[in-house]
Amino acid sequence: MTSTSFSITQASAASGITSSLQAPMKEGQVVHGTIKKLYPNQTAEVQIGNQKVIAKLETPLKAGDSHFFQVEKSAPELQLKVVTGPLTQGNTLAQQGQQLLQAMNLPKTTEMQAAVQFFIKQQLPVSKDTLVQVEQLLKQMPKDVTLKGALEAIQKIVDMKLPLTFTMLQTVMSGKSTDGMHNILQNLQTQLQQDQTVMPGLKNNILQNIQKLAEPFNGPVAGAILGKQIENLQNQQSPLSSRLPILQTLKESNVLPATASISNPTPITGQPAIANSAGELLLKLEQASPTEKGQVLEQVRSWVSQQSSLTTTQKNEVIALLKNNSQPNQLQLVNNALTKVFAEQSQQAIFTKDLNGLTPKDHLVSLLGKGITEEAITQNLQNVTNIIRNPANSNILTQTVIQAEQQVMQQLDGKAFEHAIKDVLRSLGFGYEAKLGNNSEEIRQLASQLKPQIVELMQNQTISTALRDSAETVLARMNGLQILSNENGPQHQLLMQVPLEFLGKKMDATLEWNGRMKEDGKIDSDFARIMFYLQLDTLKETVVDMQVQNRVVSITLYNNDKDLVPVVDKFKEILKQGLSSVGYQLSGVFVKSFEEQKITSALMAKSKALDAQGVDIRI
Repeated sequence: MTSTSFSITQASAASGITSSLQAPMKEGQVVHGTIKKLYPNQTAEVQIGNQKVIAKLETPLKAGDSHFFQVEKSAPELQLKVVTGPLTQGNTLAQQGQQLLQAMNLPKTTEMQAAVQFFIKQQLPVSKDTLVQVEQLLKQMPKDVTLKGALEAIQKIVDMKLPLTFTMLQTVMSGKSTDGMHNILQNLQTQLQQDQTVMPGLKNNILQNIQKLAEPFNGPVAGAILGKQIENLQNQQSPLSSRLPILQTLKESNVLPATASISNPTPITGQPAIANSAGELLLKLEQASPTEKGQVLEQVRSWVSQQSSLTTTQKNEVIALLKNNSQPNQLQLVNNALTKVFAEQSQQAIFTKDLNGLTPKDHLVSLLGKGITEEAITQNLQNVTNIIRNPANSNILTQTVIQAEQQVMQQLDGKAFEHAIKDVLRSLGFGYEAKLGNNSEEIRQLASQLKPQIVELMQNQTISTALRDSAETVLARMNGLQILSNENGPQHQLLMQVPLEFLGKKMDATLEWNGRMKEDGKIDSDFARIMFYLQLDTLKETVVDMQVQNRVVSITLYNNDKDLVPVVDKFKEILKQGLSSVGYQLSGVFVKSFEEQKITSALMAKSKALDAQGVDIRI
């Protein structure tokens, strides 16, 4: 057929035609265009996708006709060549695709036809080389992956100007997966335990990290258990037969200092402690000279009075001892009193943090001489966890463990879950690449995260194929989530998948946040959409769609339980008050069944609606 060429310049503001060009077209690409209007001097208004341009025509074309054009030049003027004759109005995608395949001399395979029709439908520019690449990628996809799903992932890769490779396609597809991370992490753990070629140090680090991910509330539970054990040891009225095994176990596990005894289970250790902790203040008091002691005592009294995690009675108990300077053993009494109140609050105010961000369990560990850094506190609590797991201690700790877990469950709140999610994301190592250029201290901390450890594991050429495949699957999921979290001008999308496990319950939490950024680079909290998909023990499949418009919050909850409405109604007022306290207004909470409306996430806006699969949380 005869090819017709013409020049195109972007429409000017004076013409009254706006342009929304998102990306420059490249030479060799094929685009779909429609002649909208004809102007004098052989010029025309042409719409290509979502942009309007003014075209200088070398051969007259008819207004209203649509054609496929190929980009011959992209600068200084956009030069297009007609590839097909006028497309008949009402032609189906299949018919348009067949016409384009014939014009471009491309094979009419199932994969090629699907690719062409997809690019036509999305009005995306595409080159012959790209179509050939896409066809080959589609042929490599596993049978359980739909053409539509693969093509949407390919569109994402093209939009982000990433390499169009099978590895990248797998990565993006994995990021869009709703299977959750528990299964792939469990598989990695199993394969790692079976592989004997991995260095013991690296193997242990990865296994410990995976275990840590499975227990985001391990620290609070261990803190509550430690508090209860210290409370029992300090109670001189308790039988010796019950206190002695606890003392021996805690000493052998390096939780208590070697000088601990039945008569004095929490002796002053004189060891450095984390800044602003009870242990640090006690050390200052111990090291104060006679002339400085009065001033330091006043500092300690002031510190105790400001402790938000202590009750008024507990504060008065400690302050009374600080005022009595005549007692020769005042320092030990103060130490015992501080240990007692923080042991109590490690059970009663588990998630409460003071002005310095320290919890009661942090202060308790510092008083035991084991809390010089956050890492030391974590290690001390890990030692408590090891005690729990030791079958030999089951008779001693069974009831204490049950009680501690119940206390944690009763005190779980939004802040507690926020802390757990942050800990899990930090342990996973999402986005660690962005921090590699920072100071050496941060780099040392990054080395303890799971993602860089898996990267190191992959460098070992001797690991088994099964282990390598498992490691690649985990990395692909992490990288895919990062790729799918992106920004488009002021609009931002954040996708996170967090494997949570607490008190024997597993939950893969995937959430998608869509919102915008303000001019100062901060998140605009007045407008957002957040979606969750949950698989709950009682409520089963549940989707929560929260939309925020000008700080007015609307929540739609999707669930097939017909008895859910009265339950939701009971919590509306509490939710309304809670939102109001932080400056938001609740417009309503609506409960619908899945049959009433299919839910489509922003991530899959042009793809399949949510379907019910065995996923814990999905968006």
